[in-house]
Amino acid sequence: MMVEVRSTNVPMSEALEGHVWKKVELASRRFADRIQKVVVRLADLNGPKGGQDKRCSISARLWTSAPSIVVEAVDADAYVAVSQATARLHEKIARVVSRSHEHGGARIDERVDSALSASFPASDPPPWTLGAPPWSRRKE
Repeated sequence: MMVEVRSTNVPMSEALEGHVWKKVELASRRFADRIQKVVVRLADLNGPKGGQDKRCSISARLWTSAPSIVVEAVDADAYVAVSQATARLHEKIARVVSRSHEHGGARIDERVDSALSASFPASDPPPWTLGAPPWSRRKE
């Protein structure tokens, strides 16, 4: 799983970056093998005006064909916004994964393995073939 952290008008201290990494790791630990990439964006919406203006937007791309998961949280404190967004990320990934299993969406590896085990060996012709194709037979 690849993680990117981007910041727009929010000073990215080592402590804030460490907080982001820790929260993303905790939120995605259970589903890390299903997540391809996570992008965390921190932005200051109002600039120096203050107020509830720190937005944390997180997008996660899964290895499945499901669309990307996007969550957001806005708060006056960037740490709180990150914590809220990662909690939402965990809930949403859990929901998407459980829905895919409910609808028979087994992982691709499992479906390929079952198809390979059910298929015949390449050296044995399938029983429905009659030998040579009809266009190669000579009429006498």
